[in-house]
Amino acid sequence: MEKVTDNVYTLLNTRGCNSSFVVTAEGAVVIDTPMVPADAKKWREEIQKFGEIRYVINNEPHNDHVAGDCWMGGILVAHELTREAIKHNRQEVLEGQMQWMAPDALPLDKGFHYRLPDITFSEEIKFHLGKHTIHIISAPGHTPSQTAVFVPEERVAFTSDNVTMMMPIMIDAVPEEWLKSLKKLKALDIDKIVPGHGPVCDKKALDVTYGNVEYITGELKKAIDKGWSLQEIQEKVTFAERFPLMPGDPMKMMRHESIAHLYEVLKK
Repeated sequence: MEKVTDNVYTLLNTRGCNSSFVVTAEGAVVIDTPMVPADAKKWREEIQKFGEIRYVINNEPHNDHVAGDCWMGGILVAHELTREAIKHNRQEVLEGQMQWMAPDALPLDKGFHYRLPDITFSEEIKFHLGKHTIHIISAPGHTPSQTAVFVPEERVAFTSDNVTMMMPIMIDAVPEEWLKSLKKLKALDIDKIVPGHGPVCDKKALDVTYGNVEYITGELKKAIDKGWSLQEIQEKVTFAERFPLMPGDPMKMMRHESIAHLYEVLKK
């Protein structure tokens, strides 16, 4: 667990996404949850040392951000499209992810279930606990329903996978909206950003992510303009010039799925 500010903590290097919480005078607010049941339960116990879990916020609907919701309690808040997307999440897909990320977590605990948000919104929502403001902002990009949580009193924003120092995963992305959202986030008065994966960073990460999204989209546009088929693009375009391939190329499947999605988006 890393202390980000006096009242903000985050769990890094998990088998899933970064999960964070804000300590207020009226309880804790959790942003995204650990994917592995044992990790989620342990994290819940750690959070409860600081106060009752009042709210849980999902910034996106992907398994690695929502699978731990059922263990957390509190009131679950998310974008209305995230709620709809969670309805279509499938346990067998989660189990497939677990097979390579956390095989020791299988079979899943019998109590596991996908939990649907209790409160939803379309553009933004703001609530107050003690002296803290929890401002959730619509920021489509990594997913169409992506949001960011801004806590002005702590000068921190939680962006989930809309900010990354690695190759952006674009299997559900809306690339043009992603760029607009990064500009919106840049206007926030913040010192620190907690991304969906990787270490806590500052606002410079917004520019890095912006450049990475532009690069991937641009490379795909070039390939499409050459008349290459989807299969040809998946075989020839690796983005290795910017994101060197790791031994064994473990990101190959994710890259191919991102390319397939972007191919359809850009062809339209």
